[in-house]
Amino acid sequence: MSKNAADTGRPRVLLADDDASILRAISRTLAGDFEVVATVTDGRQALNAVPRLDPDIVVLDISMPGLNGFQTAAELKRLGSRAKIVFLTMHQDDDFVAKAIRAGATGYVPKTLAWSHLSPALRYALDGRQYLPSLAPLVMTDADAHAVQFHGDNGSWLDGAADVLMSALHRGDIVATALTGSNTDAIARRMKKRGWNVPDLRARDRYLVMDVEEAATQVLRAGRVHRAAIEEMVAALEHARTASAAGPRSHLTLIGEIAFILCCRGNPEAALELEQLWDELTRSLPILTICAYPTGAPELVSTLSAHHAAISHAVRA
Repeated sequence: MSKNAADTGRPRVLLADDDASILRAISRTLAGDFEVVATVTDGRQALNAVPRLDPDIVVLDISMPGLNGFQTAAELKRLGSRAKIVFLTMHQDDDFVAKAIRAGATGYVPKTLAWSHLSPALRYALDGRQYLPSLAPLVMTDADAHAVQFHGDNGSWLDGAADVLMSALHRGDIVATALTGSNTDAIARRMKKRGWNVPDLRARDRYLVMDVEEAATQVLRAGRVHRAAIEEMVAALEHARTASAAGPRSHLTLIGEIAFILCCRGNPEAALELEQLWDELTRSLPILTICAYPTGAPELVSTLSAHHAAISHAVRA
């Protein structure tokens, strides 16, 4: 075990990986913004070091001798450690991401993306937000949350959005979208290729489609978000969910761009207000909400990112 004794005031990180070369490389990558207080080579060493060093974040590999990353994370959680858990691993399957979330992970970064994604993931963790490679695992873990996703490549995002909706349908959810017309059609085409007929799902009230421009207009009064309009929207979704075949036990998964449309109309303050109000009104309901923002407007992403710490989950794709 190596330990840096100096206290620089930067966020304190403990790294656990059985590959010494990975530990050296990641330590160098983080050195500018974080204080690497220790590097350890297995889960047991991590458990011994965390109470003594009190790191802000523990970065765990999954495949380690003795205690693996999942076991180590679960034990840290059981022991009441305050440290956020971020996984850095070669495993990229959604099943692994879902298991990491269940173990208490705040972030999950593939090693192939460590040099560009690990630092942002640690920052997200410190803000109390999750940083995940995709959102489908949230469905797999029965997470009822409000997720904010900043995405770059629109094709990749559409693939991911379709995967989320298909995972939700497999689970038995009612699904809903409030997207631009082009994105609504693109997702429907992707789902059709995978055997899901959106017109048939809509006819059976399992797939709800909202006009995003109309919805963005309805939620505003004099340039401010109108609480009653949001309450009516939530109530309508709740009615659709409870009226489904599964009844009150069912979930609802929603992917929307209403806040993004408000930003495009020059009202980022209303977008943020909508996000916060939606989080408040749906927090206790079995609803997974994903609000999507393209990263084509850097000033928009910067403004919203600075204020999203209160939102349950955040994902950058």
